[in-house]
Amino acid sequence: MRISLNWLRELVDIALTPEELAEMLTMAGFEVEDVEDRRTWAEGVVVGQVLECEPHPNADKLRVCQVDIGAKTPSGIVCGAPNVKAGLYVPVATLGTYLPTIDLKIKPAKLRGVESQGMICSLAELGLAKESAGIHSFTDEGLQVGADARPLLGLDDVILDVTSTANRADALSMVGIAREVSALTGVPLRLPIAPEVTIAGKGNGLTLKISEPQACPTYIGTVIEDVTIAPSPRWLQQRLQALGIRPISNVVDITNYILLEWGQPLHAFDRDRLLTISAAKSALTLGVRFADAGESLKTLDGQERALSDSTLLITAGSQPVALAGIMGGEATEVHTDTQNLMLEAALFDAAVIRRSARAQGLRTEASARYERGVNQAELDLARRRAVALITELAGGTIVAQETATNHQLSFTRSIELRLDRVNQILGPVNLGEELGELQAADVERTLHALGCSITPTASERVWTVTVPPYRYRDLEREIDLIEEIARVYGYNNFCDTLPDKTEPGFLTVEQAMLRKVREAMRAVGLTEVMHYSLVKPQGERQVALSNPLFAEYSALRTDLITGL
Repeated sequence: MRISLNWLRELVDIALTPEELAEMLTMAGFEVEDVEDRRTWAEGVVVGQVLECEPHPNADKLRVCQVDIGAKTPSGIVCGAPNVKAGLYVPVATLGTYLPTIDLKIKPAKLRGVESQGMICSLAELGLAKESAGIHSFTDEGLQVGADARPLLGLDDVILDVTSTANRADALSMVGIAREVSALTGVPLRLPIAPEVTIAGKGNGLTLKISEPQACPTYIGTVIEDVTIAPSPRWLQQRLQALGIRPISNVVDITNYILLEWGQPLHAFDRDRLLTISAAKSALTLGVRFADAGESLKTLDGQERALSDSTLLITAGSQPVALAGIMGGEATEVHTDTQNLMLEAALFDAAVIRRSARAQGLRTEASARYERGVNQAELDLARRRAVALITELAGGTIVAQETATNHQLSFTRSIELRLDRVNQILGPVNLGEELGELQAADVERTLHALGCSITPTASERVWTVTVPPYRYRDLEREIDLIEEIARVYGYNNFCDTLPDKTEPGFLTVEQAMLRKVREAMRAVGLTEVMHYSLVKPQGERQVALSNPLFAEYSALRTDLITGL
């Protein structure tokens, strides 16, 4: 999971440097594999305005530009981009600037006899794209020449590449990491606002038919009409790009944004295409079922996929339209002419999504989160946040919403925690020059930081701890709480202990006798043979393995002589 430091600071106030934050997260169990300081990619790049653009006297494909970069006199820059012209505001690498992406330091140069005092940059040269057809131009209003171009390019940020353990599905989101940082530092947390959704009147109907409630315990469908598909605003595109996702359009980008922010995968369908596929005139029926033999679906990556009976599907009418929890179908994708949406927000069983993804040989950002288990309790919160952004950035009116859920679901769990057991497992802590044990106040402070609710019992050294919904999947037993206390309190604050007395190792009588027998046999020229207990199937009396690694080793041996 890539973490944007600027985005993180919007959720939790931290004054740590990127290196200090990386060290803190690593010590807490979230290994930071890389710290990507994007600020160094364009240090020395400023906003410039092309005042004049004339053909180069000695080269047909070059242009000689006079560029205002805020200095007393314009800079003469030779540029070979076909889209350069007078009036553009462009990123200019000034003299002395080093561009690490292309390993180039800008120096005064002569190009075909004309001096060049800088370089007008493309996105590829700044590390923001693999290829660029020409230079980049800014379209913002109120630009100031000579100003640092990095904020306009999204290069005023630091990205941390964080690896979380398999049991911490909540850490695959910005909100999850912000909660972790809040617990470790004690600073308050600011969660994004998710307003309530208002359904305006009665629109076209929506019906949900969940044939596999165990595989899909909750499904929420929201119909939004009269949206306008357009490019996302710059802030949204830059956040997605920083975290490794390519911007597509406002609606699709919002679903990806919510996936990164809350760890909740969403999917937007073109509602009119769903109606066409299902052969329905106005009432749309969406279903969730396993695939039948012989069915196929062309997914968003353009691949025609043969479906197996372990693949969970989203259907319109009876027709497959998406691989549930993995990838949508090409026939119902949101496109530039889309006017009406059907927004899916759902919970899928982790084991079912793992089997589906394995059967298709396909793993996506969505399936990676469903396989670990998404935050069940905040599904509707993430959906409301997405709907609010869609109506803000793409317009539209919410005309229908349907929910199918298993009402037996519970996201609360209470665990009894004993202070004596905590200290027995974790051992003494360093208290300056002395050793001591964790006190009740230390335990309570740590659990409160993790979002747990604590209720004292009749015993002062025992609590009933209620686990927060977003940690429901991995905090199941007392030992889990003890592990969290050690992690947040700091493993390095516990002292190392060694046994009071140590003894040299020795062999038992049986081990010593066995060694002597082997030595005696080797001494008379014999060779000890140790061979596999698994062989190739050759007889009827052999016991065959149901899941062998190789056909040559798929049955138990019935004698020893064959192996010799």
